[in-house]
Amino acid sequence: MSFLGGEVLEWVYSLALLLLGFALVLLEIFVIPGINIFGVVGLLTAVAGIGYAYVNMGGLAAGVVAGVGLAGIAILVRLMLKVRAWNRLVLNEDMTRKAGYDSVKPGREDLLGQTGEVLTTLRPAGRAQFGERVVDVVSEGGYIERGEQIEVLKVAGNRVVVQLVPSKR
Repeated sequence: MSFLGGEVLEWVYSLALLLLGFALVLLEIFVIPGINIFGVVGLLTAVAGIGYAYVNMGGLAAGVVAGVGLAGIAILVRLMLKVRAWNRLVLNEDMTRKAGYDSVKPGREDLLGQTGEVLTTLRPAGRAQFGERVVDVVSEGGYIERGEQIEVLKVAGNRVVVQLVPSKR
């Protein structure tokens, strides 16, 4: 039994590879996003289905399988838009301070003028301790060795700028 220049079993194999490819891509999108291996293997499997049809049944059959694949993609995109599945994949909201997104930690202004001790060598960034608080800081100049005394010169958002306190000898 033949259909468009190929045996029915060859059609089943090529369409099965195409459907398996779609299933793997959908698995990548909805179930395990971020790994990318299922998406890549799914794409390769779908292309293998078209290639199988071309090698075993000729160009016309490969064109039909590719057409079925394109129609399947169009149907999936339409369903995703209709069911609003696209909204789960794309961030539609603005990341504003009003919405609660703020990378600046409040309450660092009180560090201005305080002295503290360097916990890690500042090259020029590192960590320092002011009383009980441990803070990421940036030196105004070059290196400041661990254990040195520093003073806060400026606080701008998350950036705390310090300088070495001259030793009193």
